[in-house]
Amino acid sequence: MTQQATIVDTTPEFLRQRRRAILSAWAGFGMDSYSIYITTTVLLPAMIYFEGPNFTADDKSILTGMTLAATLVGRPVGGMIFGHFADRMSRRTAGTITILGFGTMSLLIGCLPGAATIGVGGAITLLLLLRFIEGIFLGGEYTAATPLALEYAPAARRGFIGSLIQCAASIGPFVVAVVFTTVLQFAPNNGLNSPYVQWGWRIPFYIGFVLSVVVALFLRSQVEDSEMWKEAAAKRRPERSPLLELLKGKTRRSFLQAWGLMMGIFFVSNVVGSVGSQFLLKNPGFGASQLAHTNLITPLPGAAAYVLMGWASDYIGRKRAFYIAGVVNLLVVPACMIAIGEGHVHGWAQLTLLSVATFICLGMLFGILPSYVNEQFATSVRSSGWGVAYGTAVIIPAFYSYYMVWLGHVMSFVWTAGLLVVVGVVILLIATATGPETRGIELDSIQADEEPVLPVSSQTG
Repeated sequence: MTQQATIVDTTPEFLRQRRRAILSAWAGFGMDSYSIYITTTVLLPAMIYFEGPNFTADDKSILTGMTLAATLVGRPVGGMIFGHFADRMSRRTAGTITILGFGTMSLLIGCLPGAATIGVGGAITLLLLLRFIEGIFLGGEYTAATPLALEYAPAARRGFIGSLIQCAASIGPFVVAVVFTTVLQFAPNNGLNSPYVQWGWRIPFYIGFVLSVVVALFLRSQVEDSEMWKEAAAKRRPERSPLLELLKGKTRRSFLQAWGLMMGIFFVSNVVGSVGSQFLLKNPGFGASQLAHTNLITPLPGAAAYVLMGWASDYIGRKRAFYIAGVVNLLVVPACMIAIGEGHVHGWAQLTLLSVATFICLGMLFGILPSYVNEQFATSVRSSGWGVAYGTAVIIPAFYSYYMVWLGHVMSFVWTAGLLVVVGVVILLIATATGPETRGIELDSIQADEEPVLPVSSQTG
């Protein structure tokens, strides 16, 4: 196959659509991350509302992990359902439906009764069920908005633009932290009957619903599907399913590699984002207010790391950037997590600096991911490949809390977090080594059953 020549569109309307597509993808993924991290921050101090006063600290940790896991397990279902629709019907329509969907689930969670009203079993079951359904819509959102924006992006800046979208994964928690801190000012948290536990935690969920509606309406009214997708849609064979195409030939190999990359990153992500918060709260004097203040700081350096590594990958190559980020994570994150968990570091400022370091390392990994994975799939299966790989890759890491409990029988519980990070980085590095370099590829040159065709300058990168 010879590479197709690509005519770059620089008309004002195209550039306007590009900006809108990138903005909507950034905002949509920001709401995605807002919905994910709201459990490990806003809901964490209020878990007693659902579990009652008799739960132990370990029980609380497991329930928090189950709440996150329920969301993450729902993601592959959403990836398969909405990835198909995004590839076959419309990226814009799939994105709009999914953003409205997880916004509605956020509203319903904010209305849930607690253990005192319907019992511990009923309260926990409803919470987990709604988080699972929310996960389906969250997994669906990821299939549509990011591929759409990257199809508008120029090849030479795709790493940077992908990282710009992905950095919303840090902006979402930042918005959560702002809302969390504000709510604590007028709804203090000091036990089961405190204002925060009884009603204050609901406010961030309501705000999440409102923001989701705004983003969905913008996407629906202001963004068009890319010409690349429209051309592929006109040529597609309706009898061929995107999911089946993912499991055939060289596309299957790309899917498996993307799945391995993402699974490795999610091991690191769960430890940094969820376990990190739990470890911080175990330190003397580090309560809900201190956690909220820390979470106001950590996302912004993390977002900068996303953009820096995405930009760098446009110059040094995707694989080389992953190798660098992987080694940095291997050296830094386990040490920081153990220091936080074992109480070797004292004081809010010092603990926050360690937390910042872990978020910077995590951002380095995520910043390279969107461009590299999307550059390996044909337009006809790009949403399915990206969304299903992302969604299914979260399943095994989603049960991190159970792995930590099991490993805790043979080593210190705190050290289990560092071990999971090591496992994740090793998986990531192996997956990186098995894949091609894709920097500089033209997306419309990729066929579903063929290798990506690279420009000469990228084949040796």
